[in-house]
Amino acid sequence: MSGTGVSPPDLRRTECANAIARAERELGVRLDASRAVAKRRTWGAPSERGTWVRLQVWPADHPAVERVPGVVAASALVRVPRPAWHRGVRWDADGLVWRADELEFVAQPAVIPAGTLTADPGLSDGWWRDLAWTLEAVATTAVPLPQQTVTQQRFTDRITMVFGSDVDTTVTAWGGIHGDMGFANLTAPELVLLDWEEFGRGPVSLDHARVWADSLAAPGVAQRCMAEFAPYLGSRQGLLCRAYCLVPLLALPDSEPLSAPAEHAAEEVAAALRRSSSRR
Repeated sequence: MSGTGVSPPDLRRTECANAIARAERELGVRLDASRAVAKRRTWGAPSERGTWVRLQVWPADHPAVERVPGVVAASALVRVPRPAWHRGVRWDADGLVWRADELEFVAQPAVIPAGTLTADPGLSDGWWRDLAWTLEAVATTAVPLPQQTVTQQRFTDRITMVFGSDVDTTVTAWGGIHGDMGFANLTAPELVLLDWEEFGRGPVSLDHARVWADSLAAPGVAQRCMAEFAPYLGSRQGLLCRAYCLVPLLALPDSEPLSAPAEHAAEEVAAALRRSSSRR
């Protein structure tokens, strides 16, 4: 619940016809709602002019309301495969703030449309090289970052909740992060990174760790992540980022495909953190 007393709707379960009509009017487009992709806080659909329009909603007092949107800031990135941003608009309604952005339509399908990767999708060597290069480019970008997506305090609190308060969680390298990495936001066979709303500043290696964590139910893919991202995941900060990304997976019910492999990975990461601490 926000300070205004208004909670944003779950757009997977709530009609947002008024917001869709407002976005169409403000952007001068017609949207094909039959092809919409609805998530908890976002709703997107193609337009009749071959673009993609994405709606997002927050409580009026949410910190993101006054920030430069991640999708706008990311438009300054160079040589990073992402949908081009064309224009955006925001408005207030009943204690909520809505934003609509018109983006380049990406025809490439996501590696998985939603859910969990449970089998090797057969991604090419070139795709993996492109992903490694792209994540490094985001981490080392000189583009002004619109928000502190993950703070030191948030990083520490999540890790120590599971891995213990004796773990030194100090972040030693900060940089750009996409903020929502996973196979549902990566396309193939040609690589494009989707959904830049959470783009901002955070611990370097976090995007790499999120892709790795998202692959744990497909062991061959997880091993490939470790090999391709070794400079990022093999460092002490990489271990911490892996721990951070495992914590929410450890709360999944046993029936979820990621539950058991996340528990096994957490044991390995905890042991590696103990060995690392003993050498310090």
